[in-house]
Parts: sequence; structure tokens; C-alpha cells
Amino acid sequence: MLYVVATPIGEDEDIGFRAVRLLRDAELVIGEEFKETMRLLKRLNIENKIVETLNEHSQDKDLVRLLRMVREKVSVLVSDCGTPGFCDPGTDLVAHCHKNRITVRSVPGPSSLSAFLSVCGVKLNSFNFIGFLPANREKRILAMRMLKNEKRPFILMDTPYRLFKLLQELGELFPDREMTVGLELSTPNERILKGMGSKMNSIVGEGKFNFMLLVH
Repeated sequence: MLYVVATPIGEDEDIGFRAVRLLRDAELVIGEEFKETMRLLKRLNIENKIVETLNEHSQDKDLVRLLRMVREKVSVLVSDCGTPGFCDPGTDLVAHCHKNRITVRSVPGPSSLSAFLSVCGVKLNSFNFIGFLPANREKRILAMRMLKNEKRPFILMDTPYRLFKLLQELGELFPDREMTVGLELSTPNERILKGMGSKMNSIVGEGKFNFMLLVH
């Protein structure tokens, strides 16, 4: 059986009681990065676990090996932070489990998307979740051009060091659309900033921040 366990996106105390219990009881813990997974277990005073990784560098043979282990052991899937399967490689393992009739159970908890929506103060009956734009320059430009035709509000995320560049790009494409940015959600440094596309760069300023971005 595979438990898909949400872990904190900022504050350690956000983790649920059930999540901690399952991590303690599990025979196998699968995470994105070994160091991050071990750091989480150490903070929870959990020791002597088999820890495996599943990330963008994993190959098909790695999935096959993990699937065999999950079939034999009570297993927990975590991401570096937040809910696994949401913009991370855990989706592939879950899909393989379903295909091979291995039971998958959700253990809900912290999620950057739900956290952002709860504090952005914008009523959204529907929206388009874009997620990460391509890192490749040509593909990124093409994706940006396609966004010009998007009439619904849409949500973007990216790595912290790309925030300033992303705001520059969006400011040129959508100077007259309102934007909301959530920085360092659920941490003591959390900020919600709003402004027009042409001004967001100066409002946020330069820096590396974990973020979610809503273009109204």
C-alpha cells in the first residue's frame, strides 16, 4: 500500500497527526531529494527508515524498482514540501500503482495552492492552473504567447530565483491586469502583494522567494 502524505510548506507544526503516525509506521519513505526527506524525518525524530528518491532524474527502471518495493512494504510518498503528486514526479508512481492494482491512500494536509487561494482575497469561480512554465527559452516564450489568449484568471509558480524574471515578462505581456503574489506562504515571512502587472516587479523587488502568482 502507498500513502500519499502532505508535508509542511513552511512551518513544521502544520504537519498532521496522521501523517506523523504513518511516517513512523512506514517501512519505506519515498521523497524527491534524499537530504530533504532525511531532514524531515530528523525533525520528527523518526529513525531507521528505508529512504528512496523519485525525482525528475529518475528513469523507468527506477519506477519499476520502487513499484516492487511498494508492493512488498507499507510505503509513504512525500514531496520536498506540500502535497505529493501536485507538480512533482510522484504522479508517475501513483499512476503505476493504480495500473498494477496497488492500493493508494491520500493523507491530506499542507498545499501551496490551497494556502494561496485562502489568503489571496479574490473570489474565483474558476481559474486555470498553469503551474511551472518551461525553463527552455523558446518553449517559455511560446507558452507566454499562449497565455495572451487566456481570458480566465490563471495561477503560475516557478523556482524562487525565476520570480523577478517572471514578473518582468508578465509585466510586459499584461501591464493592465491585476496580479496577486503570495510569498513564503505559511512562514513568518509570508506576504501577500497586489498590483497591476506593470508595477509588480517594483512592488515585490529583487530576491529569491517561494511563491504563487495569480493573474486576475
